[in-house]
Order: sequence, then C-alpha cells, then structure tokens
Amino acid sequence: MVKDYPGEQWKIIQLDFEYSNNSRMEVSNFGRLRSFHKLSNGNLVNGSMVNGYRIIRMKFFKAREEKMVTEMEHLKQRISNKGKQLKALKENKESKALIEETSTQLADLKKSLTRKVKADVKKRTIYFQPLVHRLVATYFLKKPSTEQTIVGHLDYNKLNNRAYNLKWMTPEENYAHQKKAPGLAEAKRELRYKRVPGSTTKLTETKVMLLKKLLNQNKPIRQLVKQFKITDTQIIRIKKGINWGDIPAAP
Repeated sequence: MVKDYPGEQWKIIQLDFEYSNNSRMEVSNFGRLRSFHKLSNGNLVNGSMVNGYRIIRMKFFKAREEKMVTEMEHLKQRISNKGKQLKALKENKESKALIEETSTQLADLKKSLTRKVKADVKKRTIYFQPLVHRLVATYFLKKPSTEQTIVGHLDYNKLNNRAYNLKWMTPEENYAHQKKAPGLAEAKRELRYKRVPGSTTKLTETKVMLLKKLLNQNKPIRQLVKQFKITDTQIIRIKKGINWGDIPAAP
C-alpha cells in the first residue's frame, strides 16, 4: 500500500450497480486512486488520458446466471468424457478414422465452450470509466446547485486534480472561467496567422505570392478561383491574412 501525503483523505467509491468482483476502489482528496483486490493491496491506479483529462477505465462483472453455470458445467463434463474416450481409443489402437472423428468431436466441443464463455463474459461486463477530477469533486466537494454539472480546474491545469483546485460550475460559469485561461488570447492571435492544413493543399508559397499580387491589383475573385483552382472562401481567408499570413505578395 502506498504512503499517504500529509492531509490526504481516502473515500471508498460507491458504485451504483451490482458486481461479482471481490474488489473496491478508493479516491483521495489529492486526486489519487487506489485499488484493492486479490492482486492489489492499495496499489495506485494511474489510468489513461482523454482530451487532456485523466480517466480510469475498469471492468466489473455481473454474477453469472445459474442457467449459464449449469450449461457450462454440462459442456465441461462432455469435454472431459470425450477426452477420456479419445484416450482409450488411442490406447486400444482403434481405427484411424474413428480416432479422427472423436478428435474432431472433442475439438468442436471445446470451441463451443470457448464461444459460450466469450458471449457470457461480454453479456456480464460493466464498463466503469470515470474522469478522475469528477470523482474527486463528487466525494470531496459540495455541489451548491443541481445546475452546476461541470467540474472546472481553477488553475486551468487539467492534471491538478486536488480537491482545492476543483469547483462545481454551471456551463455558463465554466465558459466564463475558460475565457480567462492564461495564454488564450496569444493562442488565438497565433491561430489567425497559422496556415490551415488541407485548406490550401493546391497552393505553394510561389503561387500564394502571385495570388496576393493579383489580389492587390483588384483582380476579380471569380477569375482567381478558376486560375488557381481553389474556392472563393480560401481566397478570402488568404486576403484577410488568416491563411498564409506570413507569405508576402510577389513584387
């Protein structure tokens, strides 16, 4: 089991479904998760990433139905009996045809069991894939209003999932918060002059320089569309400096 940080608290994650796994998950106010099962005694769960957020992907399983348990046991018994039969045939040096037929029957029974097990597992699987910051907020932050459905990061760092850095927000509050993100204005300015991949794939720097020269000469856009075989939208974006903003007009 990992050591706790000073002031770290852990809470058991309560799942809203029944499952047969002998395991439990815990989340801390420091944004950490740990698991307890036969192979883990409180090991940390790192998870993976989605859209810049940390996410936990786990599988739980419903209990197997009694009918399916009976069917599988019956099939396993048939496989066992057929295996014994095949062994006896080989020991008694029975005909090759009979041995091959019995061997094929045994293989078919094993394939049938494999298919049945896969179908059963698929039917019983429950996917649990929570975002870590939402888990922390759910267990350590009070939600002031039912309209506050979004969990925002106060320092804009999506990986800082400590409880003090999270806050329940309405969509409107979150939108206003994101507009204040550091570097957002600079990023927008850079995007304005950034070439858009795929939007001008038929153009080269030389062609753009010529196109800008013709635009400065007030050539009709319709004429330029035909000449350069691009859309009028692309030409307008180049004229405004949105695309190819760093390329000057030809002298």
